[in-house]
Amino acid sequence: MSTHFDPEGNASILVDTSALSLIIPGELNVFLYASFDGAWEQAVVLYRNGERIESQMGSFILRPNTLVIPPQASQYELTMVGWHKRSNANANLPWVASRGRRIGPVVFAWDDSAEDDDYRDIRVKLVTG
Repeated sequence: MSTHFDPEGNASILVDTSALSLIIPGELNVFLYASFDGAWEQAVVLYRNGERIESQMGSFILRPNTLVIPPQASQYELTMVGWHKRSNANANLPWVASRGRRIGPVVFAWDDSAEDDDYRDIRVKLVTG
């Protein structure tokens, strides 16, 4: 397990599969499209070469479900971490890291802790151009 920061910037523990990464070639836009199939609050925190990106995606109004990362001069590692709360939006509850996995080459999926192993609570499709 590793320590990372939850969507609100609090140090938290990840499970081994929470962070999903891939290499993005330089000079490409990255378009991220998220879908959420859970009653609980969900969020995705992004990192470029280990540095946190300010924008996040999420299932409630404060976080959009689409995001564009402008092209960079050189290739970089993009890492996405899925998080959930065990309720709808509730500032009093902590964020919990979700278990993640890749589904094919461009879909990244996370399962919250409802123990159903459906990996559809958060899905992010990545398109470059």
